[in-house]
Amino acid sequence: MKVFDIIIIGSGLGGLVTAAILAKEGKSVLVLEKGKKIGGFLHTFKRDQTIFNTGMNYIGSLEKGGFLYQYLQYLGVVDQLNIKRLDMDCFDEISFRNHQEVYPYAQGKDNFIHRMIESFPENKQAILQYTQALWDYTDKFPMLHLKQYSDGTKNEDYLIGGASEFISDITNNPLLQSVLAATNSLYAGVKNKTPLYVHALVNRQFIESAWRFVGGSMQLAELLSKKIIDSGGEVKNRSQVVKISTNSQVDTWVETLEGHRYFGKNIISNIHPNQTLNMLDDKRIKHVYRKRISGLINTKSFFNIYMVFKPGQFPYYNKNFYHFINDDVWAGTNNKSKWPTYYMFYTNAAKQNQQWAQNASLMTYMDYNELIKWKDTIKGNRGADYESFKKMKAEQLLNLLEEKFPGIKPKIQSYYTATPLTYKHYNGAPQGASYGIEKDHHSIYKSIIMPKTKISNLFFTGQNLHMHGALGVTIGAVLTSSELLGKEYLINKIRQSL
Repeated sequence: MKVFDIIIIGSGLGGLVTAAILAKEGKSVLVLEKGKKIGGFLHTFKRDQTIFNTGMNYIGSLEKGGFLYQYLQYLGVVDQLNIKRLDMDCFDEISFRNHQEVYPYAQGKDNFIHRMIESFPENKQAILQYTQALWDYTDKFPMLHLKQYSDGTKNEDYLIGGASEFISDITNNPLLQSVLAATNSLYAGVKNKTPLYVHALVNRQFIESAWRFVGGSMQLAELLSKKIIDSGGEVKNRSQVVKISTNSQVDTWVETLEGHRYFGKNIISNIHPNQTLNMLDDKRIKHVYRKRISGLINTKSFFNIYMVFKPGQFPYYNKNFYHFINDDVWAGTNNKSKWPTYYMFYTNAAKQNQQWAQNASLMTYMDYNELIKWKDTIKGNRGADYESFKKMKAEQLLNLLEEKFPGIKPKIQSYYTATPLTYKHYNGAPQGASYGIEKDHHSIYKSIIMPKTKISNLFFTGQNLHMHGALGVTIGAVLTSSELLGKEYLINKIRQSL
């Protein structure tokens, strides 16, 4: 009977990075994935011979020496990624239905400031204050600047304050407030609730550098999986864990739906903490902790349209578009708002240099409650009324897209849709949650999950910890791995690779 040092449940980015680190450092690792594909939100799919991403639409801080670059360099995968940098002067374009102007997010701190001041010359001081605050807040995160890393006295004042409140405080220009908060769907932002540190971390990493995967984000999952296997680890798909036993290090195991039992000294869960606890019968996990975890609110999910274009009909844009029905850019997570409140639209990169787009992705928020009547149905067998619902929503969203891109609808060869139920099916997130557990700056520690649990050999990793997204999840994986390897040891190993 083989006993692994670590068994990791789930092969999302957090699980794969954690496994790659531990395998690289000599641990015997087994990754178990319930689906037929690894990768979680990294995995891609094909329609009409074109590739679509499921969740990692673009990625930040991959410039040489960047925040994410330093971790992926240590893992030996960064130079193998096929990525292209988005437009330097406008990687995100912000627009509103009731305004003719468009507002660019530019890459590079000085360039971002310059382009924003061009749009709002009368608000120069507020823009300078806003941008500096992003840098000041994020510079307090020791895990971003590893060359200057010091595990000294913790200063967690960066956790204080809300995103929308801060933006309102620095300027009384409502349009500038909306533009500065416009990309809040990157973290499912909630007005007067989302912490400023979440907004700051997400926005700074893309302002530092913004990239698109050429040929899809699955390449990162495949590279990490190869690193795990090359280091002696194992990755098994179609292996849904349904039970966890952590009685002792000599009798710790997980059992899959098929009845296979795998033994390991330590268990790391990359799936939602509540789902993890539901598979675990251990009295060391107190009822009050279970109640707290089960009561946490999850982030909003999305409705997606994946469209395939007729050849040579629609141009490739090397940027993303955020378009809003009105100036309230926070309305999407308000269930009382009229649907849709906005959309994010981008053309996928099939090659480094291209004139025409093969396909594009269009997405907006969707309330899970709209799908309650189908919540117990099976994918592919949800009924004609579900298909009619999706078609109605798709046409509504496409008509809105047509307003900004006149003539785009006749250029679409075919399209496919995904709802929060689709997200839930493929990624296992409760209600199809896009970014895990919702953070609330009013009770910040309640919504932060620590990697270490009350059970000495049970740990968490993934987007439900401190932060979501490629950078947040990767840093979370490092923190989880350091519980087994030692933080000083692991940080030094990563620093030595820079």
